[in-house]
Amino acid sequence: MRSERVGRWAGRGLRFGLGGASIGVGVVAGIARNKWVAWHLGTAGVGVVGQMTAAQTWLGVTAALGLSLAITRMASAALAQGDEDRARRIVWTAGLASGLAAAIAVAFAMAFAPRIASALLGDPSYAPLVRIAALGGAGYALYSLTTGLLAARSDVVAPLTLALAGGLAGVAITFALVPAHGPAGAVIAIAAMLPLGVAGALLVHRRAYAPLLVPRRRPVFDRTLIRPLLGIGAGAMALAIVDQGALLGARADFVHRHGVAPNGLFQAALALTQQVGGVFYSYLANYAFGRVSGLGHVDAMRDYTHRQWRPLMLLAAAAFALAMLLAGPLLHLLYSDRFDPARAMVSWMLVGEFARVAMQCWAVASLPIGGVALWLPLMLSFPLGLLVGYAACLGMGVNALAYAYAIAGGVSLLVVAVGMSLARVRLSLADLGLLLATLGGLALLAWRQSA
Repeated sequence: MRSERVGRWAGRGLRFGLGGASIGVGVVAGIARNKWVAWHLGTAGVGVVGQMTAAQTWLGVTAALGLSLAITRMASAALAQGDEDRARRIVWTAGLASGLAAAIAVAFAMAFAPRIASALLGDPSYAPLVRIAALGGAGYALYSLTTGLLAARSDVVAPLTLALAGGLAGVAITFALVPAHGPAGAVIAIAAMLPLGVAGALLVHRRAYAPLLVPRRRPVFDRTLIRPLLGIGAGAMALAIVDQGALLGARADFVHRHGVAPNGLFQAALALTQQVGGVFYSYLANYAFGRVSGLGHVDAMRDYTHRQWRPLMLLAAAAFALAMLLAGPLLHLLYSDRFDPARAMVSWMLVGEFARVAMQCWAVASLPIGGVALWLPLMLSFPLGLLVGYAACLGMGVNALAYAYAIAGGVSLLVVAVGMSLARVRLSLADLGLLLATLGGLALLAWRQSA
């Protein structure tokens, strides 16, 4: 019995490590890109590129129609039942629907690029960057659906390949284009790296995924599947639009109030914060969600959540505390000494990100247990909390958006605690105590670090 438990935890550790390695590759590639961009373009250039990256992501998640989550949910269930043909039809139907949406979104962005540039950066001359980012949004939609497919198989190796291929391509293009083309070169690199990463991953792992990607029957678009796909995807798309849109809108207001240079500081803080949290999101999305979706019973899902809670929270608390202590050196490493003012931003945003990791860990079974009706309100609590927090912190200067990020994490965690408890996934008093102690400790550390 003990050897079986050791084997299970060793397997979980390996899967978490592989997920972390995928994020680690992205972090290393990001360090190289960020350092190069910061060196050549300074805080203002980083602010412009960061805003275009946010716009690309928002367009991409919109074009994906939330179908990444739908693919994971439905294809994992089909594969668990041995129905490979149904899984294939799910992938193709979702891909064609997203492709049409991406074409419409790109056409819209191309037509109204000057107005979009004025709204995001206060200057219509940035319209060429908007058009590049629009094409990158279509690539992001492809990436999103691909990660949903990989998660449906609880595959933690192919995402590492994707990260390596995309990371290397992004670094190479950034180094080649930024010195001569400035922000446009950086935006081109960001637009190209995700679809190139997808191409590399599917090429290397073609034998494993060919049965799901090569159509066997005509027509490849299955009308009987589009409704359930969109039923799940609609909630995911609404979440993505609000999640990314809330941050993009708040940042647009932030740029108009404070300029692109402070937005560059915020971009640096955001990137560092999300790199730390990304390790945990990768594990939860690429492995845990696929696993919990196949359990089929609320009691089994609750037990799975409990087994994960303590090791994940302790590991997350240690990782976030270390990142907070090393925020200054990390900003120098990732960017330059011109980004020192972002240290206070990083500290408070790490508190919000830790709360968000805890929220995601607690709510990992929310979709299988309660469907979109439970999952969507829980997930919307973070972006809505961000908007409320930002409105409350407007008088706090350039750190207002960072404070809002911390507030959003706390709000979302509270909402999930209520929602999941009502859904019969409750934490023990010891687990709640661990959560409060780690969150309070990180908040105290952030206060001391930013003093």
